[in-house]
This record gives sequence, C-alpha cells and structure tokens, in this order.
Amino acid sequence: MPPDPEAEFAREEALPERAERELATLLTVEDPKPQVRPGVPRRRVLLAGGVVATVTAVTASGELGRLLGAQGGEAETMTTPPVLALRRIAGKSPHEVLTELAEKVGRLAPETAHGPYLYIKSWGWALNSAGDVPGGVANAAVPTVTEQWIRTSDGAGRERRKYGKPYFPNPDQERDAREAGLIEGKGVQDKTYGAGHFTQDYGWNRLIPFSTDPDRLLRQMKEVNWEGGRLIWGVSAMLAAAQRASDGNVEPELRAAALRVLAKRTDVTVATTTTWQGRNALAVTQEGRRKKATFRDSLLIDTANGYPIGGEEALLGDSLALKIAVPGTVSVSEVLSRGTVKDAKSRV
Repeated sequence: MPPDPEAEFAREEALPERAERELATLLTVEDPKPQVRPGVPRRRVLLAGGVVATVTAVTASGELGRLLGAQGGEAETMTTPPVLALRRIAGKSPHEVLTELAEKVGRLAPETAHGPYLYIKSWGWALNSAGDVPGGVANAAVPTVTEQWIRTSDGAGRERRKYGKPYFPNPDQERDAREAGLIEGKGVQDKTYGAGHFTQDYGWNRLIPFSTDPDRLLRQMKEVNWEGGRLIWGVSAMLAAAQRASDGNVEPELRAAALRVLAKRTDVTVATTTTWQGRNALAVTQEGRRKKATFRDSLLIDTANGYPIGGEEALLGDSLALKIAVPGTVSVSEVLSRGTVKDAKSRV
C-alpha cells in the first residue's frame, strides 16, 4: 500500500485503521479487477522471480526500494525524454497562487453536457523496468495515445489505444527488455466494455457526493489511499471519479474546493510550465527523497478551468539502480481533449 500520511505506522506494531479496513476488503474479494485510471499509463517494475509491481516513481520501499537503492551515482548515458521545465512564480506563495485560481474557477458557469458519453483523449508513457536481467536493469517505454468513451450512467464504454514505437533508454538492452515483457501492446487495440468497467474506483465511489467545503473534502479523501501517498494524485483521482459519476463534467465549486485543499498543504510547490504538446499549465509539485535521488511528482492543471490535464513523475539527482540519465522522466501523461459526446464514435 502507499504510505498513509496520517498514520504512525509500526509504533504499536499494528496496521493503521484504514489499512486494516482495506485489507479486509481485499481478502473478501474473489476476483479483484485492476483499477482503471482513464488515459494514464502506469509504470511496471518486474522484480526478481517475475513478480510485476505497478507503481509510481515515489514508491521506493520494499522490493522496489531495494531495486532503486542498489548501486547509484555513476555517470549515465541512457537518456529518457527531457523533464518539464518548471518556472517558479515570483512574489506569490503556493497558497496564494492556488487560492486565487480557486476563486477564479469557483466563479465559472457550470458546463453543459452534449451527450451521455465522457470522451477523453490522452497521450503518455511510463518507464517499465526489469531488475533481474543480465545487464542488471533494463528499461523500456511505449508512447501511447488513448481514447476513451465512458457512458456516465453505468460505467460502460469503449477504449482505443494506439501504441507507438517502443523506446529504450539503453538500445543495447532492447532484447532483454522485450524478453522481460516490458513492451505493452503494439499497433491499435480497440475494445468495448460492459457496465461498471470504468467505475472501478475501489473507494472513491462510496464517498460521492464530494463536499465542496475544503476541510470536509480532505476528510473524505483521507478515506482512500492516494497513489504514492501523494495528495496531488489523490486530488486527480477524486476529480476523475466525480467526473465519471456525473454527466461528464465536474461542478466548478468542487474543482475550486480541490484547489483549496492543495493550497492548504505546506509540502507543495507551484510553477508555470509548458507541456509536451505546447500548452501552458500550472504544475503543482510534491517531492520525496531516497539517498541522493529526488522523486518529483507534478500534477498539471489548466488555469482556465481548474481541470487536471496531465502529470509527470521525474527522477532527479541520482538515478540509483535505474541507470538512466538524470534528470529523467519516469512517467508522463497529458490530456489532449476532453468533453461529452452523443455516442461511442464521436470525438471532441
């Protein structure tokens, strides 16, 4: 599980109450299905013995921590696409920037639904890693464009994935990466799913409706584990759940409340940035450290409407055992278009 920011884990050699509750739920599920996060590639780490972990860069604990924490600090030539350039906002604190944006978003008019389907087109990739290959660690990523048509009334819909050319930070390890199963998909995959497929949120749905009071909203959010223990990913997941549970739009008051939740945190920074597709965005960032490495996670927000439009997980300072050039990107995602449409063939 991701770390619980509120728990004093191991002081009494017992699981936090929330972890006990979620563990009990897991033990009673006969056929658990993977949680679906629309449009966001997830990183896979193949550990010793062929065990696959789906993680974020910040989850440097347990087996993954041992993988990342092996030998590091050597000069690396195995590059990933460049990290985002974050431009700090002079003269304003993160609290001021996020509060001002929340006030702006809260005054927006509600959006109109143009059909029963939520359409999302996104682009991204995640660096998949294998830690038990002859070369030590092999990495690979497959840039993917994903389109999803989600029927908001019942969570059914369609997903179309177009896989690009695989990318290998170290071209000499292509064979090892392929044999380790790090290449996910090729060509075009187009699938239709039945009711409930896109609403497997394992926790978020039972909290709906979400409060528009920031303090109450945060208390609701703490009922669910956030990816990597990061509040920014909790906010993103909460808004995505709200969007799929409504008519495909999130009310401005809830988007504003989410921004105010972020504004009250002292461990976030804000900066302006330009996305990989050339869009201007506000980056809300949380960082963590392991040895000499810094794990920098950034949620990208559209300043025109307060919607999340992507995210980046970057590794800075030291690549540890991943053996990639730093600063380097571990995963990226960006929403290219979003809206509501009349059927599972229409686009925005």
